[in-house]
Amino acid sequence: MLMTIQNTSGRSINVLETMSGGSGTSALSAVGGNRTDPLPYPFGHIGTLADTATKQLPMRNRDWRYQGSAYMEEPSKQWQQLVQAGVVTMTVASETGNTDEEEAYINAVL
Repeated sequence: MLMTIQNTSGRSINVLETMSGGSGTSALSAVGGNRTDPLPYPFGHIGTLADTATKQLPMRNRDWRYQGSAYMEEPSKQWQQLVQAGVVTMTVASETGNTDEEEAYINAVL
């Protein structure tokens, strides 16, 4: 399936934090680490999503259940929280030539 998300939050999301340090001529800025308003798997790596911008990625049904560690909440719960909070909207479309067995089964049953 192809999942398209749109940022409806009124601000940029999934933004890398910027830290400033030093003073005078030695002032430095570092970018990285935590993200402000992070997007769940598999969209976490896309970088900043500007207000009203959209992004589409292929996604599999098993991606809703992905857990990178024991401390990570399932993406399905994270996405639900973002949608309910009005941060993003999402649409799902079928993917031409998809051979994922679980998705084919779900499409056939529904």
